[in-house]
Amino acid sequence: MAVADYPTDESIPPISAETPRSDAPDDATATALRELWEDPPGFIGWFRAVQNDAVGGRIMKLAFLNFLIAGVFALLLRLQLLVPHNDFLAPDTFNGLFTMHGSTMMYMFIVPMVEGFAIMLLPFMLGNREMPFPRLGIFSYFTFMLGSLLFFSAFIVGTVPQVGWYAYVPLSNIQFTPGIATDYWLLALGVAEVAAIAAGIEIIVAILRMRAPGMSLAKLPLYAWAMLITATSILFAFTPLLVVSALLELDRKIDTAFFVPELGGSPLLWQHLFWIFGHPEVYIQFLPITGMLAMMIPVFVRRRIVGYTFVVSAMLSTGVLAFLLWVHHMFTAGLPTIILGIFSVASIFIGIPTGVQIFAYLATLIGGKPVWKTPFYFIVGFLVTFVLGGITGIMVGSVPFNWQAHDSYFIVAHLHYVLIGGVVFPIFGALYYWIPKWTGKLLDERLGKWNFWLMFVGFHIAFMPQHIVGLLGMPRRYYTYPDLFGWQIYNVISTIGAFILAIGVALFVINYFWSGKYGEDAGANPWGADSLEWATSSPAPNYGFSVLPLVKSRHPLWDQGTITAGTAAEKSLVQDLARWPTTWRAALISSVLDGTPQEIFRVSRPSLWPFVAACGLVVAFAAEIFSARLLALGGLITLLLALVGWHWPYAVDTSEEEERAFAEKHNIAVNPYGSHVVARMATGLFILLLFIALACVVFVYFFLRVENATWPLDGLQPPAPLWGIVGTLLAAASAGVLRWGKERIEAGSAGLSAALTIGLLLTTGAFAALLYDLSQLPFDWRINAYGSAFYLAAGYLLLFTLISFGRILHTLLHALRGVYTPTNAISAETTATFALWLTVAWVIVGGMIYLTPLL
Repeated sequence: MAVADYPTDESIPPISAETPRSDAPDDATATALRELWEDPPGFIGWFRAVQNDAVGGRIMKLAFLNFLIAGVFALLLRLQLLVPHNDFLAPDTFNGLFTMHGSTMMYMFIVPMVEGFAIMLLPFMLGNREMPFPRLGIFSYFTFMLGSLLFFSAFIVGTVPQVGWYAYVPLSNIQFTPGIATDYWLLALGVAEVAAIAAGIEIIVAILRMRAPGMSLAKLPLYAWAMLITATSILFAFTPLLVVSALLELDRKIDTAFFVPELGGSPLLWQHLFWIFGHPEVYIQFLPITGMLAMMIPVFVRRRIVGYTFVVSAMLSTGVLAFLLWVHHMFTAGLPTIILGIFSVASIFIGIPTGVQIFAYLATLIGGKPVWKTPFYFIVGFLVTFVLGGITGIMVGSVPFNWQAHDSYFIVAHLHYVLIGGVVFPIFGALYYWIPKWTGKLLDERLGKWNFWLMFVGFHIAFMPQHIVGLLGMPRRYYTYPDLFGWQIYNVISTIGAFILAIGVALFVINYFWSGKYGEDAGANPWGADSLEWATSSPAPNYGFSVLPLVKSRHPLWDQGTITAGTAAEKSLVQDLARWPTTWRAALISSVLDGTPQEIFRVSRPSLWPFVAACGLVVAFAAEIFSARLLALGGLITLLLALVGWHWPYAVDTSEEEERAFAEKHNIAVNPYGSHVVARMATGLFILLLFIALACVVFVYFFLRVENATWPLDGLQPPAPLWGIVGTLLAAASAGVLRWGKERIEAGSAGLSAALTIGLLLTTGAFAALLYDLSQLPFDWRINAYGSAFYLAAGYLLLFTLISFGRILHTLLHALRGVYTPTNAISAETTATFALWLTVAWVIVGGMIYLTPLL
């Protein structure tokens, strides 16, 4: 169906095949922009590439490959459960495949897939040219890629983990799972978690500060809202997962006692910290999907979304409430009844904002005129399936029902209705919708509809019977079952459905490759869509927009006659930016609330350092699996050196006169050596990560204190606070001196290098004071849970101080080279800010480990 043939309602102007587009540059400008923004060619160029479409596409392809691998694992599991007492798989093999299937789906498919989507899509949808940290994006990809290789190499080494995707202690303690299989699970997935956090930081900054002129928060696409909430949730959810994974690895490798009851530890501590990640993870997967649906549904029913403000409010509410429900997964863990009641109410209450979103989509559908293309089939399939999964979610939120169903196949069915029906179906719809933008080819409609129906029918055949067999009492996580209770017929039906579902997925793969070669040309906007990514050609040029769009509406391609119409000042800015600069990659920074242009800055050029950094990180994690400490140290040194090379300033071919003229003409800052706004925001987000980790450390300390009748344990005496006070004062003095140095350089005065030198010495003193105090303690981390908690807090403080030391040293080296000027001293500012928050950490940790035991 051609664009002009789409049905429209009265609220949407007719859309012709000539979509409003950004003004095309002349040939010389287009050539200059294309050459400026293209990634290096050749084999080495592949490792240096930083373009958002290349990075996002790689992440998505690798995530989809992981999905296919997890699907093969699932089919093997279903074959084992086809009949009672089956010996197709040995018990250990079943447990290993079960662990690898769940872990791959939860950690290495959905979250990387939605982040890859965002990296690829957001610059076009937001009307800008690039993501804020291209090198961080490619670092995220290489970390994800190498982490995936490390994870699946467990099959080659013959040490496949068997602890489930949740790794409950004490099962995962060294006593019950000796060897390195569990270490593979902890450390390989830790690499993938780092990749997710890195991508999350980039997404937050892009959405808040890299939008087209006029794109206020009130005009922000709902997909961008969803990804902003998702990326923020990733920081708050994945950081506790990294912390608790590190605690278990410490228990296994150096004999700490966080989860050892005999020494004052608690297995429940793992469950609390894991599910503080685990339940938000469900919504981290779901929220991007709601954003995708909110972009696609209006297009295929030719009607603007109903209740934009309500949908945004519901997304925000979902993101917050998701962190208040973790005990939902611990109803059978023996917690007090009052706690169960509170979290049961919260578990049911979160259905309200979810329902608001579903009803908004249904209202949009009912009032529109559907166009039954393949993406729309997957949308409707989602609505049917997810509602069913949501109903069972309300059921398991009830404590009495949860007690009966918790370890049964009813939970397996509920989980898959939410995560496959509620996440995977919309992802396939989104792939059919956006792949033409990236490839220039439409996927085949006939194959697409077969793809949908096979997946939809196969899914329900596979998982609907599991509700019944679960209510009949079949337990989950078992490799076989007896020939009793009438369970076999339901497992036979489920296995048949799983293979039908797999055929549907295989059909998509065939469609993708066939259409890529023989498919119909998509054109710029094959769906008659309303958002900015469809204003470029398909595939889009590597620079995205030459003339940035001027946004006046939530639906710019429907409501604006042209997307470059605006005031004289606005038009002058975007037209001049199309012609200058042509020697460095320029992108626009806008204000958070109203999208007012604030800064033109240079985004990073291609570099090999992110790949080297990812290699160093993965080598460090992989070496620790085998306790190869020297090799792990080598990996960390490689990582640090790569980070120095990554951030080392390089000469920019620019003219100060042209910069000044552009800035004065448009009343906007021009920073060819990096954005001040982005640097401040990135520093703030990094500090936030460190303080989320600190909150976890504080939680561990006080949870173990509450779990034990006496504290410190075994009559231990807490150390005197003298050296803690000394370290805090030295850290505070360092922060003050660095602030003074920052103010001096901004005022055009000398003194920055001296201030950095003094700050470096003071920070070293704080580090030495704590290290000396630890060397004088009469106990170590192995003695009991108190010793483990004390050294954990002190180790966190040492790490934070060491990071601050590295930042000060890095800034000092550049100051001695004369890099900084009154208008280019952002590094001095962020270093001083970091030192200030280090002082806050000293106060919190020092007060906790030195003073609270005296209370």
